[in-house]
Amino acid sequence: MSDQQFESSHHRKQDMSEEKEKRRYDEQNIVGKYTEKQQNEKKTKKWPNSRENIIEGSIEDQQEKEEEAEDQWYDKENIIEGSIEDEQEEEGAEKQGYVEESMADEYAEDKQDEEKEEKRKYDTKKIDDEYAEDEQDEEKTEKRRYDTKKIDEEYFEEQQDDEQHEEQPVEAKERSGQASRFGFMHQLPSQYKELAAAACFLSILPFPRNAQSFFGGEEVEPQPQLVIGSAYFPLIGLLIALVACLLPLAIGPSLHLPPFVLAALLTVALVCLTGGLHLDGLMDTCDGLFSGDRRERKLEIMRDSHIGAFGVLGGVCILLLKFAIFASLDPQHLALALLIALPIARWAMVLAIYLFPSARLTGLGATARLTVTRPRLLIAMITSLLIALVAGHLIGFAVWMGGTLVPIIIGTWITYVLGGLTGDVYGALAEMTEVVCLLMLAAMH
Repeated sequence: MSDQQFESSHHRKQDMSEEKEKRRYDEQNIVGKYTEKQQNEKKTKKWPNSRENIIEGSIEDQQEKEEEAEDQWYDKENIIEGSIEDEQEEEGAEKQGYVEESMADEYAEDKQDEEKEEKRKYDTKKIDDEYAEDEQDEEKTEKRRYDTKKIDEEYFEEQQDDEQHEEQPVEAKERSGQASRFGFMHQLPSQYKELAAAACFLSILPFPRNAQSFFGGEEVEPQPQLVIGSAYFPLIGLLIALVACLLPLAIGPSLHLPPFVLAALLTVALVCLTGGLHLDGLMDTCDGLFSGDRRERKLEIMRDSHIGAFGVLGGVCILLLKFAIFASLDPQHLALALLIALPIARWAMVLAIYLFPSARLTGLGATARLTVTRPRLLIAMITSLLIALVAGHLIGFAVWMGGTLVPIIIGTWITYVLGGLTGDVYGALAEMTEVVCLLMLAAMH
C-alpha cells in the first residue's frame, strides 16, 4: 500500500469517528431537550399546586418568623425575669447578710449584757459580804464595848464596896488610930506589886516581884487577873531616862566620846533598856497597816512574828530620827530631853489604852485595857505632867501637850482602820510619841 492510500484511509477513519461523536452529541442533546421538555410539561401541569405550595410556604415562613419573634420575645422576657430574679436573690442575700450581722451584733450585745449582769451580781454579792462582815465587826465592837463597860461598872462597884467596908465611923476612928495606919501599910505591898509589874512590863530593870522581901508579913496569894501597873508607867519612863542619862553626863565625858558615837550608844541603850518591846510593836504595826488590804488580814499580819519590808522601814526611820536628835543636842540638854520625853511617851500608852477599844476580843491589848481604870489614868497623867514641869517648866508643859495629842490623833486613825488598838499599837504609839517630843525639844533648843 502506498503512503497516500494510508493517509487517505486514516483521514477517512478520523472523519467517521468525528461523525459518530457528533451524532452521539446530537442524540444526547435531543434526549436532554426531550427530558427538559417533559420536565417543563410536568411543571406546567403542576403550576397550581406549586403556587399553593409557595403561598403555604410563605405563610409557614411568616408563622415561623412570628414564632421566632415570639420565642425571641419570650426569651427576652425570660432574660428580664431572670435578671429581676437575680437582683431579687442578690437583694435577699444582702438582706439575709444584714439580718445575720444584726443578729450577731444583738448576740454580742446580749452576751455583754449578761457579762455586765454577772459582774454586777458578783459586785453586789461582794458588797453584801463586806457589809455583813462590817455588821459583824460592829456587833463585836459593840459587844466588846458593852463587856468593857460592864467590867468597869463591876470594878467601880467593887471599889465602892471596898470603900464602904474600909470606911469606919468617926467614933471608931477616934477610938483607934492604929487601924488606919495598918490599912495604909496593908496597901503598900499591892502598890509595890503594880510598880514592879510596870517595870517588868516596860523595861528590863531588875525589880523583885515579891513584895514580902521589903514589907514582911505573910505572903499574899497571887491574884488571877493581869497586873501591869499602868498608873506607874510614867514613873518607869523616868527610871529608864535616869539610867540612860548616865551616858551623856558620866560615861561620855569620862571617855571623851564624840557626839555621833554617844548618840549611837544612847540609841542602842534605849532599845536594850526597853527590851525592844516598843520597837517590835512599831514594826509589827507598820507591817499590818501598810501590807494588808482588809481588817482581818492586817490583824493577822500584825500577829505574825516575822518582820516585813514596811516593818523594817518603820524601825529604821525611828532609829535614824533618834540618832540625829541625840547627835544634835549637847549632853545637858540631851539629859533634860530624855527626862521629859520618856515619861510622856509612857503616859501616851496609858491614855491610848483607856480611850480606844481593843481590836481583838482576846490578847494582851484586850486584857491590859481592863486594868486601866480612871484612878490609874489620873495618877499617870499627874505624874507625867509633874515630871515635865519640873524638868522643863513651860517648855515641858508644851511638850506634854504635844505628846498627849499624838496618841489621840494616831489612835483615832488606827481605830478607824482596824476597829481598835492592839498591844503592838501601844508600843508603836510610845515610840512615835517619844520621837515627837524629842523633835519638839530639839526645835525649841
